[in-house]
Amino acid sequence: MKTLIAAAAMALLLCAPARAAPDDAKERTAILAQLDRFFVAMSAHDPKTWSEIFVEGSLARSQNLGPDGKATLRLGSIGDMVAHLAGGPDMQEGVWTPTVLIRGPMAVVWAPYEFKLAGKSHHCGIDVFDFLKVDGVWKMSNAMWTSEPAACAELKAAH
Repeated sequence: MKTLIAAAAMALLLCAPARAAPDDAKERTAILAQLDRFFVAMSAHDPKTWSEIFVEGSLARSQNLGPDGKATLRLGSIGDMVAHLAGGPDMQEGVWTPTVLIRGPMAVVWAPYEFKLAGKSHHCGIDVFDFLKVDGVWKMSNAMWTSEPAACAELKAAH
């Protein structure tokens, strides 16, 4: 009988849903502050700040939708992205309604965004940033986004 009770208790434990880590508002605020630093540094063409924000060896991936609807996948290092944007034109990017998922020293931010060149909307899409907490500081470890020139109205309406 004891074996049966122990087996039933073990089965209940295995079937129970995993407990979710609480969404710590302080951590969420720190992560979003780093994201804001990223966008400010982009607008300022400030590669030094980017080097402080990203974990060494981070990657950048984008899925660009062309006028024909065909997607082109691009992959590069954050260093390549910094070099490409460092001398670029006046640009701004902003996100809205970010979803932040945190588990211990790891987090993901998913958010719709709009990218502007010289103050004019160029495209929208979805940004996804991976974060790691390194020595008590949240740093980006990867960046991924869609580039969807015709999606601004849809994304703004949905979020």
